[in-house]
This record gives sequence, C-alpha cells and structure tokens, in this order.
Amino acid sequence: MSNEQQTRLWQMRADALAYIHAKQAAKFSGLDPDTVDDMWTEYFADCMGVDPEPIEYTDDGIAIISIIGPLYKRKSPFVSNYKAIAEALDELLEMEDDRPSACVLKIDSPGGQVAGLEDVCRKVAQLSELMMVTASINGMGASAAYRIASQAGAIWATADSEIGSIGTYWQFLDMSAAYAKAGVRSVLLTTGPYKGVGVEGEPITPEQQAFLQDLTDQSNQRFLADVAQGRAFSESQLAAVSDGRWYLANEAQGLGLVDEIGSLDDVLSAIRSQRQEAVMPKQKLRPTASAKAEDVTPEQVDAVESETEIETTDETPAETPTPAAKGLAEYMAAFGDAEGARMFVAGTPWDQAQANIIEAARGQLQDARAEIQQLKSRLGELAKASLGEETPLQVSGEGRKKSFGEACRTAKK
Repeated sequence: MSNEQQTRLWQMRADALAYIHAKQAAKFSGLDPDTVDDMWTEYFADCMGVDPEPIEYTDDGIAIISIIGPLYKRKSPFVSNYKAIAEALDELLEMEDDRPSACVLKIDSPGGQVAGLEDVCRKVAQLSELMMVTASINGMGASAAYRIASQAGAIWATADSEIGSIGTYWQFLDMSAAYAKAGVRSVLLTTGPYKGVGVEGEPITPEQQAFLQDLTDQSNQRFLADVAQGRAFSESQLAAVSDGRWYLANEAQGLGLVDEIGSLDDVLSAIRSQRQEAVMPKQKLRPTASAKAEDVTPEQVDAVESETEIETTDETPAETPTPAAKGLAEYMAAFGDAEGARMFVAGTPWDQAQANIIEAARGQLQDARAEIQQLKSRLGELAKASLGEETPLQVSGEGRKKSFGEACRTAKK
C-alpha cells in the first residue's frame, strides 16, 4: 500500500473523528446505560447535524410535536421514537402558567413497535384534557401512528393521506424445513414447550402458534380500546375499520377516522382563529369558525336579511329594530362591518368573538415583535460591517456545546 493510500485513510471529517472518540469515552463514563444511551444519541445527532428533539414552538405559542417515520421504543437520531415523543409530551404536561395555547401532532408515519407505544397514548390523552391537541396527518397516519392520533381532540389530514391500518401483527419464521433440506439438525434444550418458541431451525407447533396468536390478540384489544374511546366509536363502527385496511382521507373522514381535510397550515390557521383562554377537555378543532365572507351562502344572507326587516304594528313604530337587527348592528359596530356580519351569520357567541379578535391581535403583535427583533439584529450586523469588524463576537465558553466526553464527566459529578 502506498503512502498516498495510507494518507487517504485519515481524510476524515472532524465531527466523525469526535464521534469515534466519544464512543470510546462512553465505555469509561460510569453512567447508567439509559443515560449513556440518551447522551450518545444526542451527541451523535449533533455531529451529523440532525435535531433529535421532536418538539418545536411557533412564534405565537403553538407547540408542534413531530411523529415521523417508523416508530421505535429507544432513542435514535434518524427516526421518531416513543421515548423522545414522551419527553416532549412531559414538557407540556409539566408546564403550568406558561403552557402553550395548543399542541399539534405532526404525523407522517406507517406505525411501529408495540413496546413503548402505550405510554405515549396515555400522555396524549392526558394532555388533550388540559389543552387543545390536534393531530395533523400529512402523508400517512397508520397503525401505531393512528393509535396516537386517536387520543387527540381532533384529527385533520391532507386529501392524499393514507389513514388507518388498525390492527396488530407479529411475524415468526419457521426455518425448520430449510434446515432439514440443508442437512442441519437443530437441537433445542428447553424447560417447557413454549420456552424458545421461534428459535431458528425449530418448527413452530400448532400449540405455540395458538399461544402467539393469543398474545397478539391481547395487544390488539388495547389498540382497539384506545381507538374506540378516543374516537367515540360504537362496536359496529370499530369493527368496520379494524381489519387492517387503510383509506384515503376522504373515505377515512366518512368512516369517522378523520374529522377534517386540511394541511398543517390549515390546522394552525384554525387554531389561531378559535383558541381561547378556557379550553374544554378533549376539545375538537373545527374549520375556521369565522368563515370568509365569500364562504357565506346566499341562503344565510337571505336569512339574516329576513330577520333584520323592520316590523310595523299599531303599537310598534316603524323605526324600532327587531332583536335580530339589533344584534347584527352590535356585531358590525364592534368587529367591523364585514367581520361582524360574518360572525353573526356563523352564530359565534359574543364572548368567543371578542376572544377571537384579541387572539388575532396578539398574534399580529408577536409577529411584529419578531420582525422588529430581526431588523435590530440585521442593523447590528450592518453597523459592525461598516466599522470593519468582520470577525463575529466571541461567545463565552459557558454558551458553547460540550463534547460528549465533557458531558459524561459533568453528568457523573
């Protein structure tokens, strides 16, 4: 091997080399396995430029938890996992005065393992009693992912999403015939007829298969119980959708698996128009209550016009408005002509109409503050550049990310 070839072996990225060093350091950290596993996952994700945390917040205080890809129990930088999702839910459950106004479960997953799933479902159900929780499916919400979604107050999905696949399966491979054909004999030393079931090379007996089927059925019953409770399904509704089939969103909506058709942006817009201080348990998210003016039907307009006609009698002067006309006038005066008429036609309660306007104003104010902060930062950069200070300010060591080895030593102390 030439020197040039040897040199190429060391042309490695610095973060990849740090990854190898950190792996060695973990062996001598003295930490418990779970802590090492979590720290190792987070450090590896940082080296690879991947964000392992599934929770983020919008500028106006909406939490978004991502449930993307195959679902597994243990942490991983590349796939969603029940442990990280549960930690994100705990973060919201433990908040009190500063809890976000709503939480969106952003879902695009074919499902995953049974182990670890139940804890996530319990936490979603608990959170939906404290705040508005809406599942937003964009792509696929199947199997374990749908079980999680069913515990939210409402489920929205894009029109091309695939929903359902309600059921449980467990695969074993009986390799005994292949072993016999190859002239290999498996010798299994066991303490009982069910100990060692599924070991490669051993046949799976009818009794063992019945045993495994019973375990699968028990696990599936918990799945069905969650869906039935979360979606308020009758036995016949549940039976119609629990044979493992999945459906496009429109059909899923007709079967009760989905509440509304819409994107994540539609969900966020609806939340911003409906959120209020008092959140009802298991609150459902409806399409925007204050529909656009062009969405008001002619029949609704005719109904309002007929209600607002002035009635004249011998006792009532012609200029006296009816209660309906007075109510419409109050809405129009308080919330603007078009906005007020729209709320009146939609039947929005007065208190909720006020809350909607206040929340919309708060969102606009937060957006303005964020834009001002960005402008300040940009002005600061321009000021530095004009003075010839092209080197960025040095941040103190307290703010920098620790290496994996440093993190291990700190945790051990």
